Amino acid sequence: MLVKKNLVSVLFILFLLAACQAEEPSEKSNEENTDHNSEEKKVSPTDTISEKDDSNIADEEELVDPLANLLERAPEEPANLEEIIAYPVGPLAGNGRITGNEPVMEKEELVNYVMEVLPAIEEEQQDEAYFNQWWRAFRYLFAEEYPDPRQIIEEMNYTHFGNEALEDERFHFKDQINVLIVLDVSGSMANEVDGKSMLQIAKDSILNFASDIPEDANVGVRIYGHEGASTGNTKEESCQATDLIYDFQSANTSEIQEVIDPLSPTGWTPIGLSLEQAKEDFAKFSGESNTNLVYIVSDGAETCEGDPVTAAKELAESDIQSIVNVIGFNVGIEGQNNLSEIAEAGGGIYTNAGNEEDLKEALGKGEELIQQWSDWKTGEKVNVYEQRKGQASEAIKERLDWAYLITDEFTNERNVIHQLFMEDYINRSAYEYMKDKYWEKRDLYREIMDTTYEELRKDIEENYENQLEKINNEYEELVEEIE
Repeated sequence: MLVKKNLVSVLFILFLLAACQAEEPSEKSNEENTDHNSEEKKVSPTDTISEKDDSNIADEEELVDPLANLLERAPEEPANLEEIIAYPVGPLAGNGRITGNEPVMEKEELVNYVMEVLPAIEEEQQDEAYFNQWWRAFRYLFAEEYPDPRQIIEEMNYTHFGNEALEDERFHFKDQINVLIVLDVSGSMANEVDGKSMLQIAKDSILNFASDIPEDANVGVRIYGHEGASTGNTKEESCQATDLIYDFQSANTSEIQEVIDPLSPTGWTPIGLSLEQAKEDFAKFSGESNTNLVYIVSDGAETCEGDPVTAAKELAESDIQSIVNVIGFNVGIEGQNNLSEIAEAGGGIYTNAGNEEDLKEALGKGEELIQQWSDWKTGEKVNVYEQRKGQASEAIKERLDWAYLITDEFTNERNVIHQLFMEDYINRSAYEYMKDKYWEKRDLYREIMDTTYEELRKDIEENYENQLEKINNEYEELVEEIE
């Protein structure tokens, strides 16, 4: 018996020694990120929304240019990590030389865009309060979407299904997972992105999601905005219309396609009522033995005087324990803020999607999460060391992503401000003021980035050590049983 005990001990020590040989993650090459094709990216302030072509929906939700009165409506500057994450994405995001989306706009195009949106600052204008107002509007235009590094830790927790260390029991994946997709079919979904209606993009993305989801998971589809002008209904009638068109069951893409294909954008946006009805949809799936997820796909905020924030909070805090996630599709400043509040109240995540690829990627994250649950359910064991190593690599990658985004945003702001001054579009006092502001912003973002990722690194190590301690305890119990 002593020989057996020593043999087990030696094997366990060898396992731990092997686990300590961590591989250094490779950093992203600047050269790979700076290759660009010769195409030009054509964006103008008038492209922020699309005109409706369908006369049947002309008297429905009125589209508002998110750049109108930008000097008065520009968001306050973020001062901490939470505010940076929540800050709306600007219309000129994605034009950096490192992280930009091909094709990247040239400096002249960026300058012309700013000149169309913001007024010139004349030589006699010396009011610093006005300079600050102009700066806030200017910096919003270039605001990139910064990833939330804290999600790395949350994703690590997700892989430990049923881990007793998790404080929020909604993340303890249960015997069954149920996903409700809430689809916006309101009039503004007739707008086009890259020559394709937003509603059709949403339909295709939902079918793509349904085709990849594990058979063990239940899927339901609820819609709103499908009643309105083209169906002969008033706003009042449209705001009372929300229907579960595909009840919870294993996803059948042909059946889902059959019920969503006839949908056309026509009505208003009763998100609050839809979430209240979702509570009834989940009625038979208690949170005690079910993991219940909601994915709202919407191109704007509530327009029916409902209270979606309260409805999401009540849904999350009920016995259903649902997690309400929101995907904002081609949404303006106010819409992003409102939809983010819904996701926060529902304990979920808000994701901004500007085109079809973004929308499919947002839903794809849900597929990955559900697939992890399916793997766990079939008995797959997760090696905590591999998680730790992977998340350490992910932390480094996201830190680089932040650094690249900060550099791109700063470079664009600096180049455009300088060109505006050279073209006498802003005076020297304004130029000097803007220079101080974009240097100040860059330094603040770098400081927050460094502090956040140092804390993240410590959290990953602490999480890893806790998991390793559990393994050691289990090993000791096993040895005692052998003895």
